[in-house]
Amino acid sequence: MKTPRSVILLVEDDPLILIHSTMALEDAGYEVVTATDGEAALTEVARRPDLVALFTDVDLAGPVDGVEVATALRLANPHASIVVTSGKHSPGGLPRGGRFMAKPYTAAEMCRALTDR
Repeated sequence: MKTPRSVILLVEDDPLILIHSTMALEDAGYEVVTATDGEAALTEVARRPDLVALFTDVDLAGPVDGVEVATALRLANPHASIVVTSGKHSPGGLPRGGRFMAKPYTAAEMCRALTDR
C-alpha cells in the first residue's frame, strides 16, 4: 500500500527556480502543488485543505505577495510549516511560526527549512 505524501504549496514566479524547487521537493518526498502568482496561490490554499507546508517567494506578480499567502495558509492550517524567501529583502509581518530564508539557497537548505521548527 502506498503511503500518502505530505502536500506542499510552492509559489515562485521565476520559471527556472520553480522547476528546480519542484524537483528538489519531489525528490524529498513531497507532493508539490505550484502557483506562479499570489492570487493563484490563494486559490490553492482555499482549494487544498491537505496543504501542510508553504515555500513562497515574497515578491510575486500581481497584487498578492508571499506574506499574504503565508498569512492565508496560517489561518487555514495553524500547524503548517511556512518558509518565505527573497533575494532582495527580509519581509516584515510574517505569520506566527513563519520563517525567512534568503536567496540563493540549495535544495538541501530548502528542505531543511521546511522540517526545522
